[in-house]
Order: sequence, then structure tokens, then C-alpha cells
Amino acid sequence: MASIAESAHQNIEVRKMDFAFDAIDKMDWYRNNPFMTAFMTVLSGTFPPGEQMFIESVRAFKDKVTDPQLLQDIQDFTRQEAHHTNQHKLANLKLQSLGWNALAIEKRVERAIGFLNNKRSARERLAATVCLEHITAIVAEYVLTHPEQLADMHPAVKNLLIWHAIEEIEHKAVAFDVYMSTGGSRKLLKRIMRSVSILFPMLSFARTFYLLFNARRMPSWAHMKDAYAALFSETGLFTCIKGPFKDFYREDFHPNDHDNRTLVEKWKTEIEAYKA
Repeated sequence: MASIAESAHQNIEVRKMDFAFDAIDKMDWYRNNPFMTAFMTVLSGTFPPGEQMFIESVRAFKDKVTDPQLLQDIQDFTRQEAHHTNQHKLANLKLQSLGWNALAIEKRVERAIGFLNNKRSARERLAATVCLEHITAIVAEYVLTHPEQLADMHPAVKNLLIWHAIEEIEHKAVAFDVYMSTGGSRKLLKRIMRSVSILFPMLSFARTFYLLFNARRMPSWAHMKDAYAALFSETGLFTCIKGPFKDFYREDFHPNDHDNRTLVEKWKTEIEAYKA
């Protein structure tokens, strides 16, 4: 494993933000497409319970960490994730008022995490966090390198996602470094990732259809073609993250192998106006 000092360490900046979610004034706020709006609502609904799990799983090993920089990173990671939770909860309240049952998604994800955590050891919970943090980081990289995908999104949600993406990239190595520095094995990581990489997209799509059914929204054929292009075309989300996703299985992989510091610096100015 590359040491923390040897890797391309990313500074973690804790930002308190304020987004104008009340300005969202139509139900299909992303691409004028109910399927893509529901899909993004599912992701927003997933974040509050998911990020609480991340915080708890990392902090469970804090007493075993001796590296001063990593201890500071754990503190900053925790604060960033807590702010993400708060902002997504506010966004979810607005989405709920528009007719998307985002609060039900939060509760479903919370129950699923509780069920899985009861069957996992603390080490396995941290391994799951490492896997999900990798997925989140490569999706964040995609968001910042494909701004055209944000063009038809309500500005409040767009700026929320840009901020969230920046901070996910900044702290993407923290859970991994905690896991490896406290005796974690790559074999367990790979085993957990195999299940996470199936369950996470499968449940996300299932919850998307649940939201559509609950809202009595039926996407048209044109909407589904548009969604397919956004997710699976040559420049689509799932197509573009395949390469960086596979890097996780390398024996010498470290999250900072994907050095995104220049990318983060490029986007920081976009969110300065939204600091609380």
C-alpha cells in the first residue's frame, strides 16, 4: 500500500453551504424527464443514512489510528459528511413537497443499512464504506468532468451536486487509509465490492421505479431513450466510470492514484457564492 505521505494527499476543506431549494418550482427538475428526476431523487434520499453509516464505520476505528494527518482527516471527513447529510435532508424535504417521496427512500435505505450492519462486523462495515466511497468518488469525478450532464438541472440541485462532488473527491482516501492502516485486507475489500457493485445499482433502479409508481408518473419512450443516453451511452455515467471502477481491484490501488486536485481547484469558484 502507498503510504499516506507518499500518496497525492488532498486537502479537506469543511464548507457550510446554503442552497435555494425553495426555488425548485417544477416536478421534473432534471432534463424535464421524470425517470432521470426520480433517479437523482433516489440518490439524494440515499445520502443521509448512507453518510451516517460512513461516519460511524470510520470513527469506530479512530482509536487505532496513530498517524496525526489521518486523525485530522477523519475529523474533517466527519464534518464534511455531516454537512452533506444536512443539505440533502433539506433538498429531500423540498423534493417531497413536489411529489417525489424522498423521505420514504431515506427510511428504506436506513432500514437496509441496519439489516446489513447487523450481519457485518465492524471491519466489514468499514470495508463497505471504503467500497462505496470509491464509487462515490468516481461518480463525483464524472460529474465534474462532464458538466454538460448538469445543463438541464435546476441550479439549486446542480450547485448542491458540484459542492458534494468536490468534497467527496477531497476526502475519498480517508476511509481507505483508516481501513488499511488498521490491518484491513484487500481480499475482504474485493469480496465486499463484488456485492456492493451489484446491490447498489440494482437497489437504486428499483427505488427509482418505486418513486415513479408512487408519484403516478409514467415516463414516455422519449424519456427512457434520454435516460439510457445519460447513463449508458459512450459519454454516459455507467460507461465512463467502468475504467476507474476496475482500478479498485489492483493490488497496489490507492484512491489518490486518481489525482483530481487540479479538477477540484477548477470547480471551487463555482460554489463560493453559496457558502453560508
